[in-house]
Amino acid sequence: MARLRGNRPFAAVFVAIAIGAALVVGAFILHAARPEGELEQPTAAFVRATGKCAECHRRETPSVLHQYEASRHAAEGVSCLDCHRAREGQEELAHRGFVITETMTAGNCSGCHATEYRQYLRSRHAAPAWAAVTGARDFTPEQVAFAERYHEGAVDRPPNALAQLEGPAAITSGCQSCHDIGKPNADGSIGTCTECHSRHTTSVELARTPQTCGQCHLGPDHSQIEIYTESKHGVLWASLRDQMNMDAPPAELTTADM
Repeated sequence: MARLRGNRPFAAVFVAIAIGAALVVGAFILHAARPEGELEQPTAAFVRATGKCAECHRRETPSVLHQYEASRHAAEGVSCLDCHRAREGQEELAHRGFVITETMTAGNCSGCHATEYRQYLRSRHAAPAWAAVTGARDFTPEQVAFAERYHEGAVDRPPNALAQLEGPAAITSGCQSCHDIGKPNADGSIGTCTECHSRHTTSVELARTPQTCGQCHLGPDHSQIEIYTESKHGVLWASLRDQMNMDAPPAELTTADM
């Protein structure tokens, strides 16, 4: 009897080990049966940076997340929803548990980049760009008055006569595809910053490159990029590009960077 009682601790340990092993094996079996999407979870740092959005978009649009990861926004901890949430005057879209804006505008950027947005509004890329094709009809009186303070006659004007001769189809697919950089939006803002800074990379460097400008400023009717590329300035750019600090902060940019 003493010998049997002495074996009881060993038996208890053996049973515990067997139960533990069975639980581990069962866990492996259940884990293997889970959908692949549940297994490919982002790292903790990535979740903190991008929020819940990363769980789906890292599979569905991985290039978008790759661009975002390399951006200044990611480095500063700006999440997807910080930019994509619907603001006053924007059409809301229910998206997998979140409410985001149907269309991104300069209004989404201006919440953080108010100074840059005010500078943009004073440029010819704002209201004058859209008015060059359509005239003043799409702007509020306040928007017209503001733009006219900086570019007299550039917004308070009739539609471009040449564009009207080309017809609605050519205007929509041609002219407006570039000139919508200054199109008024339903939320009261004008234009979109991503025409030059690109989505998700939101790069200052990208906005400064001649090729970005050349996406619109090209062709027989406004051949600026062709003229620039063949000019001395264009040749210097091509040969000295690696010596230029293209991502210098705007407030600190000097001739030493260029």
